[in-house]
Amino acid sequence: MMQLTTAQSSSTAPCYIDPLSRTIGVLQHLQVLLPPSATLDDVQRLVFTIQNRFGEHTTLENVIQSLVGQHLLCQLSARRRAATLPVRQEVAV
Repeated sequence: MMQLTTAQSSSTAPCYIDPLSRTIGVLQHLQVLLPPSATLDDVQRLVFTIQNRFGEHTTLENVIQSLVGQHLLCQLSARRRAATLPVRQEVAV
């Protein structure tokens, strides 16, 4: 059983006691997020793609913030497009 300690920061992420427990936790998170048939090769391609896009020395926090920013921009654009569409109202008689 994996033992957790309380986080020292404001993060709600678990703090694992040792590197092996941390590795298991990371792999379990990937297993949940990726398709059931995912392999380590799939994980490697994903990491290489991110690394090529953001650079090999970019912190995970900066990658996450950049991706969240892009996601928010897409959501804003979609909402603006939806707001400019004419609204059709139908009246039932």
